[in-house]
Amino acid sequence: MPRRLLALAALAVLSLTACAAPAPSSTPAAAPAAASATPSPTPTTPSTPVPAELVVRGAGVQLYDSAGSEIGAFAWADETATALAVLELAFGPAPAPSIRAGDGTHYADYEAYEFPGGFTYFTAIDLEKPRAEYFLPSSVQVDTGEPINGVSIRTFDGLQVGGTLAEVLALSPALNYEHPLGTVYLVDPVDAAVVADPENATDMVAAIIDGDGTLMRIIAPYPSRSFI
Repeated sequence: MPRRLLALAALAVLSLTACAAPAPSSTPAAAPAAASATPSPTPTTPSTPVPAELVVRGAGVQLYDSAGSEIGAFAWADETATALAVLELAFGPAPAPSIRAGDGTHYADYEAYEFPGGFTYFTAIDLEKPRAEYFLPSSVQVDTGEPINGVSIRTFDGLQVGGTLAEVLALSPALNYEHPLGTVYLVDPVDAAVVADPENATDMVAAIIDGDGTLMRIIAPYPSRSFI
């Protein structure tokens, strides 16, 4: 709770009682003027922002407070500590990570931070080159449409887990692929100009629709094209 300083104003009242003695030339002494007290301004403590909404984008993650101001963000190539600082501000202390082993060739090993409620942050470890040069330095997976620690989670376009195929199709997703869990629809490209380029790829957000037409998982980043 912010510490508040209480300003106390003190008022001094001077009472003068004269005892009259019969003296012909006595002149009563003037009463001293009361000192005027100017109260000091009360120091103000900046209010602590209240995390309210986490937005998953093709380029990274943004955290907004209840007033709609951005209070944290990270890109996929940012260091793990940077990402965890934002996620802990949103969801509370990070859980101990588990290891998701890579394949020893194309995919690195990952640490998985599974925040209670249905949000997982994956970060590549033991890379042999800078994170910015690795094709998937980190990613997130959303498995809930309910707020976690009071923070709601959505995509930039407003999609949430539990939504419908109709909501996804209304965004005119650029691409879709079959997935073991259903169909992947890709939205929010970092660079829309290369989405259809067979020689290039851009990061996007994946909305996975199950057989019942329900958005059951959000993954980002998801490449528009795989070259592996």
